[in-house]
Amino acid sequence: MGDVFLQIESLTKNFGNFTALRDISLEVFEGEFVCFLGPSGCGKTTLLRAIAGLDIQTQGGITQAGRDISVLPPSERDFGIVFQSYALFPNLTVKKNVAYGLESRHTQREETSGRVNELLALVDLADQKEKYPSQLSGGQQQRVALARALATSPGLLLLDEPLSALDAKVRTHLRQEIKQLQKRLAVTTIMVTHDQEEALTMADRIVVMNHGVIEQIGTPEEIYATPASEFVAEFIGTMNFINATVRGSSECEHQGGILKVSGNSMDQNRGVRLAIRPEDVTLLPVSESDQPNQTLGEVISAEYLGAFVRVSVQPTGWQGPLLIDASTDLAQELGVSAGSKVNLSLPSEKILIYQEGV
Repeated sequence: MGDVFLQIESLTKNFGNFTALRDISLEVFEGEFVCFLGPSGCGKTTLLRAIAGLDIQTQGGITQAGRDISVLPPSERDFGIVFQSYALFPNLTVKKNVAYGLESRHTQREETSGRVNELLALVDLADQKEKYPSQLSGGQQQRVALARALATSPGLLLLDEPLSALDAKVRTHLRQEIKQLQKRLAVTTIMVTHDQEEALTMADRIVVMNHGVIEQIGTPEEIYATPASEFVAEFIGTMNFINATVRGSSECEHQGGILKVSGNSMDQNRGVRLAIRPEDVTLLPVSESDQPNQTLGEVISAEYLGAFVRVSVQPTGWQGPLLIDASTDLAQELGVSAGSKVNLSLPSEKILIYQEGV
C-alpha cells in the first residue's frame, strides 16, 4: 500500500442523545478504493458526511494528505462527491453540468472546455454534451455526475450509494466502469453502499459497520472467508448457523450430535454459534461413509441457479435445515430433488466459531 492519505482518529458523532458514530478510527491509503458497507442506520453515510464536512463530528479528528480538515467547511476540503440522486442541474446541459465546478473556480474558458471534453470522453458521453439531464438514461446521468465530481481533479472521491437507483443490469455494468476509471485515475475513493456484492467486486478494502462502530476492516477475500464477528458472517454472503456447546478443543456438541472443529479457543461448555458457507458443505453419495462430520439428510428443496443448485437439506436429528451450493452436474449425478436422501459432510477447517450472544 502507498502512504496514508486520509486518517480518521477517535471520531464520534452525536445527534442529541443518539450516537450515530462511536470512536471510529480508520486509515485510507493513497489511490485506494474503500467501501463503507452495512445495513441502513449503521452510520456509513454519517461517516462519509463527516469526511466531507457536511456533518461536523462531535469528537475526533480527520487529516487528509497531512492537513487537519476536522473543522473546515466543505468548500475548503479537497473532494468530489456523487450522490445517489445524481443531483444534476436540470436547466444545464451535460457540458455545463460538468463545467460547473471549474467555472465556480474561475478556471480559464479554454482549460475548462478541454477538461470537460476529456472527462466526457472518459465516461463515454462525448456525443451527449449538448443534451439536458432529462434526455439521458439513469446510467448516463450517473456518469455525468461522476465526470462533474472529477472535473476539479479532487484528491478524494466520495460516492454515496451512487448505483442504488439504477436497475440491476446497468448497475453491474457501471460498477465495472467506475472501478476501471478509479484505477486509471488513481484517485483515492470512498464509496458508501449497503450492497455486499457491490463492495466485494469494487473495493480494495471493505469497512463493515454496524450500530455506529466498525465491525471489521479487510480485503473482500478476508471479509468473506474469515468474518471477524457473527454479524459480519451473517451480513456478507449466505451462511449456515448451528447452535452448539464446546466439548473440547476440537469438538462441539449440537442437537444432531458431535461436530469436529479446528481453531477453537473457546472455553469448555461454552455456548457457541458454528457457521459454514453453503459452498463449503459437501454433497456425497448416500453410500459414502468415511468423510468428516458426515450426516444423512432429506432434501427439502433444490433451486436451480445456473452454474449451481442451492439445496436445502434437513439433516437427520438436526434442529434446522442446511443450505448447500452444489454444482449442477453433481446435483444431477446424485439425483438431488425434493424428498430425496443425501449424504453431506462439513469439513472441520471450514467451520467458523463465534461466541453465543456476541
